[in-house]
Amino acid sequence: MAWITRGLIFLLVLILLLAGAVTWLLAGLDVNQYKPQLEQLAAKQGVALKLEGDIGWQLWPNIALKLEGVQLAPLPQPEQPLVRADRIAVGVALMPLFKKRVEAREVVLMAPQIDLSVDEKGQGNWELITEAIEAKQKQQAEQPPKLDVPADRDREGLHFALEKLRIEDGRVRYRDARSESEYILEKLRVSADNLVPGGEPGQVQASAEVGGNTLEQPVELKLNSSLALDKGLNGLRLQPLTIDAESGKAAAQMTLRGFLRRSAADQPWQIQLNLSAEAEPLRPWLALTGTELATQSGAVLERFSLETDIQGTEKKLDLTPLQLQVDDTVFAGSAQFRNDNIPGLDLTLRGGKLVLDDYLPPPSLAEEEEQAAPAATTEPTPLPLTAMRGFTAKLNLSLEQLSAVDLQVDRPQLQLTVDNGLYRLQKLSAGLYGGQLNSSGQFNARGQSAQADLSGGLTGVEIFEVQKALFPNERVQLSGKADINWTAQTSGKDTEQLQKQLRAAVQLSSEQLAITPFNLEKGMCQLVSYAEKTPLPEREWPARTRLQDLRANIVVEGDKVRVQEILAGVENIALTGDGEVDLEQQEFDFALGLSLVGNKTSADGCTVQNERWRNRPLPLRCKDSFADAGAGSCKPDGRRLDDLLREELRYKAEKKYGEKVEEKVEEKVEELKDKLKGLFNR
Repeated sequence: MAWITRGLIFLLVLILLLAGAVTWLLAGLDVNQYKPQLEQLAAKQGVALKLEGDIGWQLWPNIALKLEGVQLAPLPQPEQPLVRADRIAVGVALMPLFKKRVEAREVVLMAPQIDLSVDEKGQGNWELITEAIEAKQKQQAEQPPKLDVPADRDREGLHFALEKLRIEDGRVRYRDARSESEYILEKLRVSADNLVPGGEPGQVQASAEVGGNTLEQPVELKLNSSLALDKGLNGLRLQPLTIDAESGKAAAQMTLRGFLRRSAADQPWQIQLNLSAEAEPLRPWLALTGTELATQSGAVLERFSLETDIQGTEKKLDLTPLQLQVDDTVFAGSAQFRNDNIPGLDLTLRGGKLVLDDYLPPPSLAEEEEQAAPAATTEPTPLPLTAMRGFTAKLNLSLEQLSAVDLQVDRPQLQLTVDNGLYRLQKLSAGLYGGQLNSSGQFNARGQSAQADLSGGLTGVEIFEVQKALFPNERVQLSGKADINWTAQTSGKDTEQLQKQLRAAVQLSSEQLAITPFNLEKGMCQLVSYAEKTPLPEREWPARTRLQDLRANIVVEGDKVRVQEILAGVENIALTGDGEVDLEQQEFDFALGLSLVGNKTSADGCTVQNERWRNRPLPLRCKDSFADAGAGSCKPDGRRLDDLLREELRYKAEKKYGEKVEEKVEEKVEELKDKLKGLFNR
């Protein structure tokens, strides 16, 4: 065993000799001579470097230069440092030290603190440094700057070839004065190998914890990447880069693969990346940002994924193809972002079936009470005209099917262009209410107030579906198909002005339209039977009226809707009239006239003996509120009926009574009015 003992003693002596040699070498190498040159070199790059302590040596666990109290700041603002570090260790190669040469291989930052901020004008405090560095790079070649070591010393100077970078317990603070937001990235740990430009790809790993005043709880981030730097720092290759984020039940992952490259320092960056991202489940991320949504379905907002290829420059990026998925709905298309004098977005998406009802808030008891109560006076909402300017966009969105508010819309398509506050609706089409919707228009937000116009039409629409969605009423129902065309204009600074200044013209036409529970033929037969003192035909009168060849011209003025002309046929009866609908008070008032064409109202209807009752409009008044409308809402128009009866009785009295016409007419009118009381209440 003696040889083992002698071997250990030999190794111990050898280690002591090497340690002594390194100590002697480092003691004779005054690295503080580089301190002024480092500060001057940083100043030439637009950076104010401040080294509060001396540059010393660290012997364990690796040989390294040690800098304490390091601060970096923009040269014009040296007292406002962006970066502070308690200690920075620069690892050096051992063998070059024997030649009196310092070769930096590794950098370790202990507890660095980085403070980034954006002022109210949108300028970042780091831009002073980046602008100075960019300007310097344009003037210099690709070779990195060298230190000017005094010629009387037998040293080759400081050679920088970074192979490793480590950051321990770092912190980054970001403030934005415009949005009053603040984020803090803490517990930052970074480990990077082989960061030599032009070398082989290196491995980078990082982790941190992110908090902020807009986050309900911190988010843990982990980064893992294989990357390579091109020579001259003019390129970065990601092979790939993966970021994982977790916060409670929220989890997400993003992967980038590709490169960023430029031909020279004064040339734009060329970007070619593949991006894939997913969050599953998605709902916790919304809760994390304070935007937790209560939805009608608890099975939605569970999955989000995005995949696209990104190509272009910092001025224009193309995302083609673009695939987006939210739960079970998949969207495919493309996008383009433009960062010019006026930023812009082009977006084309085609999707499958989307049940929007599942994402809407559930109806609460308060909302139900609000709907049942009379409308309360609310303050008008100003239009965000300024926010609607300053960008351009082209949107082309389409779906196979959209379910919203208990309504199914087939093949909806939206084509919209935006030009600095001018919104042009080039196309809005969909299969709606059993018919086809087509509309176009314009919204101008460039002035002090907005101006809008819209035109379009619905063809072959099911009126019952329209009523069920917009004016549901169990007692009064409409059915049949119709065509609706409209033109509308409005202007204003807020929502109230837009409503009050709305002017629209609507044309409605229908070959067959049924109204329940009114029977206008029965009403006319009742009027005729009382007037001619003939019995009402004994038959079943259905609680419904079929209107043939209906035509109506409608004018909308704010909350008022005026029906200027109604033309329709009811069996052998011609219907004419006009009326008004008050949307604010939820009331309607129509004055109608029923004229018999021929001697019978229908094949099994009533017969009119007196030719003077034919081709003459008999007056009917339909007036009520939406909530109370029913069979009794349509009654004889007393004022107009009085005039009509007087005219007919005067004709008969002239033949029978001669000079006593007026007296006999009044007697007959009063007698007939008594008989007509409550006629349509039966």
